[in-house]
Amino acid sequence: MQESRFYMIRITDVPRYGGALSLMDLAGETGVHPELIRRFVHLGLVDPLDEAHREELFFEPSAVHVVRKILRLRRDLGINYAGIGVVLELMHRVEQLEARVRQLERQLWG
Repeated sequence: MQESRFYMIRITDVPRYGGALSLMDLAGETGVHPELIRRFVHLGLVDPLDEAHREELFFEPSAVHVVRKILRLRRDLGINYAGIGVVLELMHRVEQLEARVRQLERQLWG
């Protein structure tokens, strides 16, 4: 016979910014310890929405993609965190330039 178990949990109200992820949400989505995400914030690799509340960090949903990029660059290429910052900036710039090229091509070719 299977035994049923019930656990009590406490749910607290967490202020939410529309669609934003809390530090714990981001950690859960990426499988990264919250302290490592705090380190990424300190190093400027990931930007929280509002730094006024240092205890309660919130992030855009796109931060999941950024954290995964950081992990991939570190794991696959062995790049240190300072180098990852440079690589992320360059990747962002390339994305901007590619978007601009697509826009100009649409204008040129209809």
